[in-house]
Amino acid sequence: MMMTGAATARSAFDTELDGSYPVDLQVRTLPGEARIPDSAVAKAAALPGVKHIARLELVGTMEAGGQALDVYGISDADALTVLANPANRPGPTSAVIPKRIKVDSGSVVAGTLSTNVTATPATTDGYSALVSLDTFAPLPAADPLYKETGAPLWISVDESLDANALLDLRTALTGALNVSEYRVDGAVLEKVMFNKVIDMLLLVVTGLLAVAVFIALIGVANTLSLSVLERTRENSLLRALGLTRGQLRGMLALEAVLIAGVAAIIGSVLGAVYGWAGAQSALGSFADVTAVIPWGQILAVVVVAAVAGLLASVVPAHRAAKLSPVAGLAMD
Repeated sequence: MMMTGAATARSAFDTELDGSYPVDLQVRTLPGEARIPDSAVAKAAALPGVKHIARLELVGTMEAGGQALDVYGISDADALTVLANPANRPGPTSAVIPKRIKVDSGSVVAGTLSTNVTATPATTDGYSALVSLDTFAPLPAADPLYKETGAPLWISVDESLDANALLDLRTALTGALNVSEYRVDGAVLEKVMFNKVIDMLLLVVTGLLAVAVFIALIGVANTLSLSVLERTRENSLLRALGLTRGQLRGMLALEAVLIAGVAAIIGSVLGAVYGWAGAQSALGSFADVTAVIPWGQILAVVVVAAVAGLLASVVPAHRAAKLSPVAGLAMD
């Protein structure tokens, strides 16, 4: 249940975060703040794990869907590098706007730009309007509007970085760019935070699962011990008819594996259903929840349960095998 719930929650969080942040990391600017020097940007771009840094340039304002939007420009080369989804890249005469603004693709929106543009909804809400710097010129730094918004940075990072490496990279970026740590955010950092919480919950549940497996091992051993006592004459008769000690132990081991394996399979099926239902009830109000079944982890649980059942059969099988057929048949 917890494994399915965790995998489903990860998928839901990832989808929701991808819809909130257009890029891996972004460095937000403050009103009236001086432009981050190009030398600092170059220093940050040289850090291990950074693939590319793109600076957004303010080019004007526009109106879309009844809302006034600041319009930023990005070069086509930068957009190709930092924007993984092609739907979020502006064209020569198009402006990509947040998906929350209901404007049909292809409609012409007038504004303060030098030319009309076609408004195309993006797949995220993580920015204002975006156009191509290959078409529109940026505003000068002395422009009052530029002083209010600045020039934020978009950063793409190496996909192979783990959670600790990403946190270290954020610290290194804040030092290289001389900005506060809270101004560096993005989808990858949010995913790290959520994944750390989920991993901690899974670690606790895995510890509880280990205790449950140990208790179940004792339960299966007790069940087999009672079975051996109740079937003493039957087992002795089988021995008298030619069943070897090894075959008797194998029969009891198979019985233990069946008990543990069937219980684990039934529990896994019910747990997957309950895990998805729990994730749906907890996250369905603000995210699209799609069931994700961690087949590898569930298979590992079933295998561990089967092995535990096999281990539980050792003592009862040894007791049954060491009893001689004559003594067993003589028992009432």
